[in-house]
Amino acid sequence: MDNYSKLANSILIEHTSILKENQLAEISPQSGQSFGDFLKGLQGKSRKDIFDAASYARLYIGNAYGMTSAANDDANPKVLMSKFLSTLANYINQNVMDYRPGLAETEEFKNKYGYSEYQEQEKERRELARNFMLMPSGPEKDAKRRIYNAFRNTSEYAEAMRAQNKKEDQMVRDFHNRPIKPGDIVNDGSEEFMRLQEMYNKIQGAQHAIEDQESGIRSLDGFFSDEEAHIEDQEVDMNTVERGLSDLAATASSGAKGLAGKLLGTKAQAAKASLDKRAKAVAKAIPAYDAVTKKLEQGYKDLLKTAK
Repeated sequence: MDNYSKLANSILIEHTSILKENQLAEISPQSGQSFGDFLKGLQGKSRKDIFDAASYARLYIGNAYGMTSAANDDANPKVLMSKFLSTLANYINQNVMDYRPGLAETEEFKNKYGYSEYQEQEKERRELARNFMLMPSGPEKDAKRRIYNAFRNTSEYAEAMRAQNKKEDQMVRDFHNRPIKPGDIVNDGSEEFMRLQEMYNKIQGAQHAIEDQESGIRSLDGFFSDEEAHIEDQEVDMNTVERGLSDLAATASSGAKGLAGKLLGTKAQAAKASLDKRAKAVAKAIPAYDAVTKKLEQGYKDLLKTAK
């Protein structure tokens, strides 16, 4: 397995959890939940949990809408949720630089570990790169490339820098995986916090609007199923059903909006289509029905004549 495949596999294994939808559900705001209660609910979870949920939400929106304006439409609750989670992830990661101070870039660190020697070896690296990049393709260029790839800056500063960066990388991982404690996420009066709260309130408003629409619609699931239909609320004849569904379908097509309108339109139109199929079947059956009826009538007349 080449280095690229190893890297790809390690990334896929590490981020498999991102593709689990239940992670998104665990982090997402619940309907009717206050912003304060939502923040309290994050306690015990890690910053990485929130990063993963935000990554999954962005992946979902990208797959669903691609590079279109719909991917930025805040009127879509899913888009709004994705933006909220990304904003939340950025907010809780504000202190990350406390764990990545970049000590290797300070003058004190450079002076301590002989930065000038490091610069000389980096100059040599650049020269090696120039040597093979300007050459025509062939065995000689491949040999020069191998020399360049094998080069390692062995200066004292380079070794100290690598050790320091590795230490800071681990500090950041520990910070991201550490459970969130009470007081970690509080109203600091910042513009970022106010924006986060505003987005949360918009999500709650969108959720309430959807629930209000859904509560006003009686589901049409089961209409004209293979099993016998059971009408629990009241007895209706087929004429009533036909008129009612036609009215519902027309209303959905002309004026219903949002999720409720889509639900109503889809189910009413499907049920209306079933009625149309029924009508066509009946129309085809009428001639056969009439023929049998006439035959029975004639048979009855003949029977009467025999009885006389």
